[in-house]
Amino acid sequence: MSEMSPANIREPLTPEDLNWWYSDQPRQRNTMAMLMLLDRPPDPERLRGNAWRAVESVPRLGQRVVDAPFDLALPRWEVDPTFDLDFHLRRYSLHAGVTPETELAELFRSVGPIYERPFDRARPLWELIEFDRPDGRSALFCRLHHSIADGVGANAVLGALTDAERDAEPGPPPRGHQPGAWPQPSFAGQVAQAIRDRASDDLARAFSLGRAAQDLVRHPTRMLDFARGGGELSATFVNTSRAHLEQYGRTRRLGGLAIPFGPLRDARKRFGGRTVELLLTGVAGAMGEWHRSVGRGEAETVLTTVPINLRARADQGLDAEVGNRLTAHILHLPIAERDPRKRLELIHRLLEEREDDPALDVFPLFSHMLALLPRRIHRAAVLASGSSMDLIVTNIPGVPVTRYVAGAEITAAYPIAPTVPHCPVSVALYGYRDQLFIGLDADGTAMPELDGFCGMLERSFEELVEIA
Repeated sequence: MSEMSPANIREPLTPEDLNWWYSDQPRQRNTMAMLMLLDRPPDPERLRGNAWRAVESVPRLGQRVVDAPFDLALPRWEVDPTFDLDFHLRRYSLHAGVTPETELAELFRSVGPIYERPFDRARPLWELIEFDRPDGRSALFCRLHHSIADGVGANAVLGALTDAERDAEPGPPPRGHQPGAWPQPSFAGQVAQAIRDRASDDLARAFSLGRAAQDLVRHPTRMLDFARGGGELSATFVNTSRAHLEQYGRTRRLGGLAIPFGPLRDARKRFGGRTVELLLTGVAGAMGEWHRSVGRGEAETVLTTVPINLRARADQGLDAEVGNRLTAHILHLPIAERDPRKRLELIHRLLEEREDDPALDVFPLFSHMLALLPRRIHRAAVLASGSSMDLIVTNIPGVPVTRYVAGAEITAAYPIAPTVPHCPVSVALYGYRDQLFIGLDADGTAMPELDGFCGMLERSFEELVEIA
């Protein structure tokens, strides 16, 4: 395993990563994914080489999470000595009779159960699955646990897996790597290591708290901001909006659509404002139509999480680092307003009011505070906060240029982000080349007819473009 990464690397999960690790459970699988359509099948050996290159470039892909006995210390990322690349690579075929008109829907139906299933927690938390498509084309479905990366961090995996040219030099072969034996240290040794880790964790926390205290002394007004932001954040945990859904299962329905970027850019220029305002306006229009169609037309707003990446803009592309570096806007997104122009104005004012929202600073602090708590309390708090949400909309910085994987051109890239209990759907948006790809992760109980919602999204964005 030495050719992949040093065997002695042991890193504690960050507080942000812990949120995703602890809250993962049967009703909430914290999985990120992307469905990529390819113009041809990737070369098998080159694909394997590219996958190995990704493992070497992104060490998290070769590491597993190891819990300490009795939760004496934080879970650690550790190199998996039993790592087997072939375990993470799969290949399937769509059934005979699939036509070009039905293959995208069939692909989403095929990857839904794969997306839903839990990861083997004794192994690295990712999979890369190839699907044979009609007419000699192919698709790749890449999924990874959210504790590895957020949407921007996942760009690092995409960058390591893909190339800028079709005929790029192939990735290095795995050099005959063979999975190693499963080491089993003594229980006494595990406890002793956990105690040493706990001392290291507590020291790091003390330094972190000390820096935070110094910052508050130097900037006393931040104390008031944190208190106000904490109050606003706490209020979201007891959300009882009329849009809140009690019916929620565990089956996932995946879907997606693509919208040309050109008309959206033109509409944004004519309307003014920012792209995210236009995107939220389109989603709000579709959510309003969906609520009315299922007899919940009395809902005027939906409590919506809009993740915000904390990386610098220059660090959000294919060279981004893995991990989770997020805060979020919590918005009462207006869905009752049917006039797109008025809805856009409402959302513009809403985001303007949130520009200096102290809750943005409280989110990271909240994660650090949760990391001090026992696992069960930590997990309960994260689940309680997520269960108050009505909608998730995440806009992931994408890639404006063509990428290739093992000689195949990526023609489409649909992102998938996890949903939370009582939230019917999460909407992920990703710009690739000249199109906006929208990926949907819906609960099969709350939103069984996902195709209908896809149509509502498409109409909502078309309406915005028309009135612009």
